[in-house]
Amino acid sequence: MIPLLALTIVAVAAASEKKTAGRIRVTLTAKNHYPRPRNDPGWQWGYCVRITTAAGKSVASTIHLQILMGATRVAALGYVSLRRGYDHWCATIGGEDNVLLGVPRGKKLVFQAVVRADGVTVRRNWPIVVR
Repeated sequence: MIPLLALTIVAVAAASEKKTAGRIRVTLTAKNHYPRPRNDPGWQWGYCVRITTAAGKSVASTIHLQILMGATRVAALGYVSLRRGYDHWCATIGGEDNVLLGVPRGKKLVFQAVVRADGVTVRRNWPIVVR
Protein backbone atom coordinates (compact mmCIF):
# COMPACT_ATOMS: atom_id res chain seq x y z
CA MET A 1 0.00 0.00 0.00
CA ILE A 2 2.86 2.41 0.63
CA PRO A 3 4.23 2.17 -2.95
CA LEU A 4 0.76 2.94 -4.33
CA LEU A 5 0.58 6.06 -2.16
CA ALA A 6 4.00 7.21 -3.41
CA LEU A 7 2.92 6.79 -7.02
CA THR A 8 -0.21 8.83 -6.36
CA ILE A 9 1.81 11.69 -4.84
CA VAL A 10 4.21 11.73 -7.81
CA ALA A 11 1.30 11.77 -10.29
CA VAL A 12 -0.36 14.69 -8.49
CA ALA A 13 2.91 16.63 -8.37
CA ALA A 14 3.54 16.03 -12.09
CA ALA A 15 0.01 17.14 -12.98
CA SER A 16 0.32 20.39 -11.00
CA GLU A 17 3.76 21.05 -12.54
CA LYS A 18 2.31 20.76 -16.06
CA LYS A 19 -0.52 23.09 -15.13
CA THR A 20 1.77 25.88 -13.86
CA ALA A 21 4.33 25.48 -16.66
CA GLY A 22 1.53 25.99 -19.18
CA ARG A 23 0.92 29.52 -17.89
CA ILE A 24 3.93 30.93 -19.78
CA ARG A 25 5.64 29.98 -23.02
CA VAL A 26 9.36 30.47 -23.47
CA THR A 27 11.29 30.08 -26.71
CA LEU A 28 15.09 30.32 -26.99
CA THR A 29 16.68 30.63 -30.43
CA ALA A 30 20.19 31.49 -31.55
CA LYS A 31 22.19 32.06 -34.71
CA ASN A 32 23.50 28.47 -34.80
CA HIS A 33 24.75 25.63 -32.60
CA TYR A 34 28.44 26.04 -33.51
CA PRO A 35 29.69 29.55 -32.71
CA ARG A 36 33.23 30.28 -33.91
CA PRO A 37 34.29 33.22 -31.74
CA ARG A 38 37.11 35.45 -32.86
CA ASN A 39 39.12 38.05 -31.04
CA ASP A 40 37.50 40.61 -33.33
CA PRO A 41 35.36 43.39 -31.80
CA GLY A 42 32.98 43.10 -34.76
CA TRP A 43 32.23 39.39 -34.28
CA GLN A 44 28.76 38.69 -32.79
CA TRP A 45 26.67 35.56 -32.06
CA GLY A 46 22.98 36.43 -31.76
CA TYR A 47 20.21 34.92 -29.67
CA CYS A 48 16.58 35.69 -28.72
CA VAL A 49 14.35 34.72 -25.80
CA ARG A 50 10.59 35.11 -26.24
CA ILE A 51 8.23 35.00 -23.25
CA THR A 52 4.43 35.12 -23.46
CA THR A 53 1.45 33.82 -21.57
CA ALA A 54 -0.36 30.80 -22.95
CA ALA A 55 -2.74 33.31 -24.58
CA GLY A 56 0.16 35.04 -26.37
CA LYS A 57 0.23 38.21 -24.22
CA SER A 58 3.38 39.78 -22.81
CA VAL A 59 4.21 39.21 -19.16
CA ALA A 60 6.74 40.82 -16.81
CA SER A 61 9.71 38.47 -16.48
CA THR A 62 13.36 38.05 -15.55
CA ILE A 63 15.83 36.10 -17.66
CA HIS A 64 19.06 34.61 -16.30
CA LEU A 65 21.48 33.68 -19.09
CA GLN A 66 24.34 31.24 -18.59
CA ILE A 67 26.51 28.62 -20.29
CA LEU A 68 26.72 25.18 -18.70
CA MET A 69 28.90 22.12 -19.14
CA GLY A 70 26.80 19.35 -17.64
CA ALA A 71 25.55 20.77 -14.36
CA THR A 72 28.52 23.15 -13.97
CA ARG A 73 28.21 26.79 -14.98
CA VAL A 74 31.20 27.85 -17.08
CA ALA A 75 29.98 31.38 -17.87
CA ALA A 76 27.36 33.66 -16.37
CA LEU A 77 26.08 36.11 -18.97
CA GLY A 78 23.78 38.17 -16.77
CA TYR A 79 20.21 39.01 -15.91
CA VAL A 80 17.58 40.80 -17.95
CA SER A 81 14.28 42.17 -16.63
CA LEU A 82 11.38 42.70 -19.01
CA ARG A 83 8.36 44.75 -18.07
CA ARG A 84 4.88 43.87 -19.21
CA GLY A 85 4.51 45.02 -22.80
CA TYR A 86 7.83 43.46 -23.88
CA ASP A 87 7.62 39.85 -24.98
CA HIS A 88 11.18 39.18 -26.16
CA TRP A 89 14.84 39.91 -25.59
CA CYS A 90 17.37 39.71 -28.42
CA ALA A 91 21.07 40.34 -27.94
CA THR A 92 24.50 39.16 -29.01
CA ILE A 93 27.56 37.66 -27.40
CA GLY A 94 30.85 38.90 -28.72
CA GLY A 95 32.67 42.13 -29.19
CA GLU A 96 35.57 43.19 -27.01
CA ASP A 97 34.45 41.22 -23.92
CA ASN A 98 33.61 38.00 -25.74
CA VAL A 99 32.63 35.41 -23.10
CA LEU A 100 32.78 32.60 -25.65
CA LEU A 101 36.56 32.99 -25.94
CA GLY A 102 36.90 31.72 -22.34
CA VAL A 103 34.72 28.60 -22.52
CA PRO A 104 36.05 25.13 -23.41
CA ARG A 105 36.37 24.55 -27.17
CA GLY A 106 35.00 21.43 -28.85
CA LYS A 107 32.97 20.38 -25.78
CA LYS A 108 29.21 19.95 -25.65
CA LEU A 109 27.86 22.97 -23.78
CA VAL A 110 24.41 24.38 -23.11
CA PHE A 111 23.43 28.01 -23.56
CA GLN A 112 20.58 28.34 -21.06
CA ALA A 113 17.88 30.90 -20.35
CA VAL A 114 16.16 30.59 -16.97
CA VAL A 115 12.94 32.61 -17.12
CA ARG A 116 10.87 33.59 -14.10
CA ALA A 117 7.44 35.02 -14.83
CA ASP A 118 3.99 34.87 -13.32
CA GLY A 119 5.22 32.73 -10.41
CA VAL A 120 6.73 30.08 -12.72
CA THR A 121 10.34 29.22 -13.55
CA VAL A 122 11.07 27.77 -17.00
CA ARG A 123 14.46 26.69 -18.34
CA ARG A 124 15.22 26.58 -22.06
CA ASN A 125 18.44 25.09 -23.42
CA TRP A 126 20.27 25.66 -26.69
CA PRO A 127 23.05 23.08 -27.20
CA ILE A 128 26.30 24.57 -28.49
CA VAL A 129 29.81 23.45 -29.33
CA VAL A 130 32.22 26.38 -29.45
CA ARG A 131 34.70 25.84 -32.30
